[in-house]
Amino acid sequence: MQVRQLSKHFGGVHAVDHVDCDLYVGECVGLLGHNGAGKTVLSKMLSGVYAPDSGSILVRGEEVHFESPRDARAAGIETIFQSLALADNLDGPGNLFIGRELMTKWRTLDSRRMEFESSKVIARLNPNFKNSSTRCCGCPAANGRRSRSVERCILMRGY
Repeated sequence: MQVRQLSKHFGGVHAVDHVDCDLYVGECVGLLGHNGAGKTVLSKMLSGVYAPDSGSILVRGEEVHFESPRDARAAGIETIFQSLALADNLDGPGNLFIGRELMTKWRTLDSRRMEFESSKVIARLNPNFKNSSTRCCGCPAANGRRSRSVERCILMRGY
């Protein structure tokens, strides 16, 4: 992905002002900056939540205009926001597949396949962890919630 001269304004506030960057397939990027620096706004433009006021986003050399986060995901972009967007009442596999649940041929939830697929991803991140279905997302530990979000991105993109 290439970002060229990307800008976003809210009234007189320049939230993002002429940003350039290159991002590569399979790369995990952390975005750092002071409060109000535009990190969230930039992330939301790259993931289809906000439309930029000017500039361009290119994916595989082609300019794209995301209408929604679904468009960005279809282009191969996964984003982990600070809120982490996890459901406290679901186990690990349930959260990894939230919104993209695997179904059986009878259109019922394929829990067994979701468990299998999630265990493969979790094993790549932590080979010592064995049972993904018992992983509680309702616990307050930010690192556990964050790892669930990273696992979901890896699962959806197959990295």
